[in-house]
Amino acid sequence: MIGVRAKVVHHNVGTWEHTLGMMLETEVFAIEPDITGISCSGRFTMGTRLSETEAMINQFMAEGVRKMVLDLTHVEFLDSAGLGVIMHAFGAMEQAGGQLRVAGPSDQVQRLLRITHTGPILAVDADLVSSVRKLQGTDTAAADP
Repeated sequence: MIGVRAKVVHHNVGTWEHTLGMMLETEVFAIEPDITGISCSGRFTMGTRLSETEAMINQFMAEGVRKMVLDLTHVEFLDSAGLGVIMHAFGAMEQAGGQLRVAGPSDQVQRLLRITHTGPILAVDADLVSSVRKLQGTDTAAADP
C-alpha cells in the first residue's frame, strides 16, 4: 500500500432507481498532499447525477486542482454521456497543465473505451493505488491499455 492519508471531504449519495440498478454515487477524498480522488459507483450514465458529478469536477478544476483520480472500480455501467464527461474533464485538465487518471475500469468500461478508441487517449490504470502512485511520481510505468 502507499503511505498516504486520505480523508473524505464530500459525499454525494445516490438512491436506487426502479429496475435500472443503482444511480451514480460519488465520494470525494483528498490524498495528501495535492491529489483529489473521486470514487464513483453505480451507473455513470446520462442524468442529473452525472450532471452534478461533471459540475463538481469542473468546480475542483476552477479551484486549482491539478491532480485528480476518477476511480471507476465500482461503476457497473458507463454510457456515451458518461464517457463524454470523462473525455471533457481529461482534456480540460490537460489544458490547465494538470493530470486526470482513470482507475479501475470494469470489463464493460474497458470494452467501451476499446470500441470508441478512447482508451489510448485517457490515462487509464488498473486500480486506484496505481493511479495515485503515478500522480505522486513514484510509479513511472506506462498506463494500462
